[in-house]
Amino acid sequence: MAAKENNIKLADDLLVQALQKSFHFCAKERGVGLFVPIPSRHAVARSRGRQFITELSLQLSKSTGMETVESLSHIRKVRDQSSLDAKQRLVNIEGSMKSLRYLSEKVILVDDLVTTGATIYEGARALRENGIEVIAAVTACIAEPLR
Repeated sequence: MAAKENNIKLADDLLVQALQKSFHFCAKERGVGLFVPIPSRHAVARSRGRQFITELSLQLSKSTGMETVESLSHIRKVRDQSSLDAKQRLVNIEGSMKSLRYLSEKVILVDDLVTTGATIYEGARALRENGIEVIAAVTACIAEPLR
């Protein structure tokens, strides 16, 4: 996670390569659509100086020709999830995002890491609540299962 926390370009490049592989598998299995990045919490993005996943998604767009659309936003504060178990993560993030606009095209969520799937689930819920068809999610990494 050096890329995320320390803005290391080489680490960003490795994550984009992993996202490309994930997307190519996704395209074969589920088709294509607009990329919608999962946003970082506002305070986290400010401290990093960037919306990390959006930057990765834009790089993925350049390499695939698919468009990135920022369509999700946090609407309430959530706790940092790193110390939470699976159930706590789901409760923590539930109802925390909203879709900013209607998109008529199918979408693919983009995130760097999936641990329990709670964040992806919440992003998909917010988009679907706005009538948007979410066909898949692509991630660069999968965390070890929580114990």
